[in-house]
Amino acid sequence: MTRSTFRRSLAGVALVASALLPMASLHASAQSEAVPPTGMICTAGTVAGTTRTFDLVASAGTIDTPDGNSVFMWSYSPAGGHFQSPGPVLCATQGQTIVVHLHNNLPEATSILFPGQDGIVAPTGGSAGLLTTEAAAGGDVTYTFTAGQPGTYLYESGTDTAKQIEMGLAGALIVRPTLGDNFAYGDASTQFAPAREYLLLLSDIDSDLHHAVEVGGTYDVNALRNRYFAINGREFPDTIQDNGSALLPNQPYGSLVRLQPNTPADNRPALIRMINVGAVNHPFHPHGNHTRQIAQDGRLVASTEHFGETIGSGQTEDFLLRWDDADNWSPTANPLPVAQPNYRNLFFKDGNTWYSGSPYLGYKGTLPVGTASQNACGEWYFPLHSHALNEFTNYDQGFGGMGTLLRVDPAGGCFGSPTATSLIGGTLKSGAVTALGVADGNYYQVNPKTTTRPTATTAGQTSITVASAAGFPTTGSYFVRIDNEVLQVTGGQGTTTWTVARGQLTTAAATHASGATISALATDWYGTFGGVPAGSSNLKAIYEGSNCASTTATTCASLTTNLPLQTVKVCNWTVAGAAGCSTATAAGWTTLPAPPAQPQAVGSTNVSSSWTLPGSASAYIGTGSYAGQVRVLVHTQRFTAPAPATFSTWGDLMKIVYDAP
Repeated sequence: MTRSTFRRSLAGVALVASALLPMASLHASAQSEAVPPTGMICTAGTVAGTTRTFDLVASAGTIDTPDGNSVFMWSYSPAGGHFQSPGPVLCATQGQTIVVHLHNNLPEATSILFPGQDGIVAPTGGSAGLLTTEAAAGGDVTYTFTAGQPGTYLYESGTDTAKQIEMGLAGALIVRPTLGDNFAYGDASTQFAPAREYLLLLSDIDSDLHHAVEVGGTYDVNALRNRYFAINGREFPDTIQDNGSALLPNQPYGSLVRLQPNTPADNRPALIRMINVGAVNHPFHPHGNHTRQIAQDGRLVASTEHFGETIGSGQTEDFLLRWDDADNWSPTANPLPVAQPNYRNLFFKDGNTWYSGSPYLGYKGTLPVGTASQNACGEWYFPLHSHALNEFTNYDQGFGGMGTLLRVDPAGGCFGSPTATSLIGGTLKSGAVTALGVADGNYYQVNPKTTTRPTATTAGQTSITVASAAGFPTTGSYFVRIDNEVLQVTGGQGTTTWTVARGQLTTAAATHASGATISALATDWYGTFGGVPAGSSNLKAIYEGSNCASTTATTCASLTTNLPLQTVKVCNWTVAGAAGCSTATAAGWTTLPAPPAQPQAVGSTNVSSSWTLPGSASAYIGTGSYAGQVRVLVHTQRFTAPAPATFSTWGDLMKIVYDAP
């Protein structure tokens, strides 16, 4: 007899609910440790040799629903933790001995079944029940079995199943193959990307039944009418909140499926594990995409492609999902063959949308005035939901319920180009900030800062005046050039009277006429990026450019010896806010760490480099009036012998890449 048939056979039984013990206390977060915002979260238990042990408590608590209600639930929770729904995801490895201790804090007997296990589940303690050994109210029972076959399984109550599973006594059991954690089963064709492993556990809630259990009333299962339909214990739109969201302290698991296009460097698909613990079947599908089913009920099946699949009550199914950017549309390299609709002709319900304003993956466009966009960086969203539309509701109000989103981020992550540049040690030779958007041979060109001598200079003079010190460093010693002589500024930085060492870097001290030009031997400028969401992570900076021998030529004059040294830095806003990055030598600029090592010698051939920013990305994302800003500085100097001459810095590409929340 299947589980759904068994449940239907109990449909005529009236449920008599007992008064319940006090609920477990609520906490600020349902996760006791840091967890990734998306993806399946394993509970590892404790391991001794080849035995893995889990300690669970059956208890009562509440969950929140998006329409403002709360629903009384039963669930399995980690011992020593607090109430959570659904039960924790138990993860083990094929061949391990699994021991599950269950303590029962409910007012009636309960138990756990482990469907799909091909070995004997041996209980100790407790007393015999209809389907398995049960723990009495306040009692304990232990189940021991060998995880013989890898796969996706459920565990659920084996006591008064029509009532107790409906009340929430269920969870997921994941058995990983000995082949490796990046395989769903013991077959090479089931390899997936471990960072893209997702669990969608489907369940139904009749809030009237739950209320009857809460108050000790009666309920006839023949009157069952599910009002809430959940994925991982949450209803849409709560399903797309992060794992461990403090907004949902008793519902720790989100179900947002988040991908990037497959690339030749990483062609592995995502793995979506699906479990239906509810009493009814659910037709489920992703809009605009196909999945490939590889297994059902913890056993491999012939791999087939699906646009949608009905998941039966008590079933588990496993799917691989690839996302290939087959068309690779680009606003510059491969534009769409039809015109984009004018944003003035667009209308969004409630003035709110997930659309970025651009049809291109990774780009944002213009939206009608007053429209709020939930889009972070031009990512795409596809509904992933039950196609029984009554299940895509919260208490009959749509859209909600058994739905989540499939989010496709740009390949490599969200990216941004600078929206503005600032010259803090140089002068603009040519180009605009838009030249930094694409590595296409259009350059943002910066020459060193210059000033003049108001009077003539003698060969022995060590204190000189300048017309202006603006744009020259205000601290530290540095080199400048007058005619063919290199001088080192050792004092008076930031003023118009400098103390200098003459005839530096193999040049000779000489006389210079009044009005002679003094040129810095360094350039400093930064690009400002906007709109980076708070909570972004894995921030990277990319810069590509060159240095040219002439400050006047329209083409890059060859520079192959005594190459300028380039250092790329990022503004750390936590040091002193905007003031910490106001000058080239301000304390807020943080040198990007190797690899590649800095400084780099860069001549007239473009050099492209990428750096991962150290520590938390939050330090590099502005707040307050600078909210969402990231600043990346390029410092280039030519302070080495022999006789360094002036040069021009040409930036071809500046870009940041990050994972948006």
